[in-house]
Amino acid sequence: MLSVRQLAKQLGCSRAAVKRAIDKGMLLAKRVHSRLWMIEPNQRALSLLQARLDYLCSVRQQRRERMKTLWRTGKLRPKRRKRVEVVERLKRPTVIAVGQGVYTRTVGIVWRDDEGETHCPCCSAMLKVK
Repeated sequence: MLSVRQLAKQLGCSRAAVKRAIDKGMLLAKRVHSRLWMIEPNQRALSLLQARLDYLCSVRQQRRERMKTLWRTGKLRPKRRKRVEVVERLKRPTVIAVGQGVYTRTVGIVWRDDEGETHCPCCSAMLKVK
């Protein structure tokens, strides 16, 4: 039985990689304690995990070299920051709806400073909107 830390040290990878392999079901492990996993040393599973780690290492190295050559040739540029322009922080409603369903009536709002004034379309009572 091996712990996650021991297996990571043996494979030369991070504990997170071993934990991910356990979560994906590549390695059989039993939870002994809240923080401790005991891994059964299955040689086939260990060799498959090692092959996967080697493959990922080579893919990352190839990508690193490719990006380095693109940067050196000038085909790769740093990302430009997006300009965000705030037009209006608070958009006030222009119409108010009173009633429900078929009885819904709408009427426009007249804004004066921070308060809006309108009237009820049914009974003509004054309504204030904040």
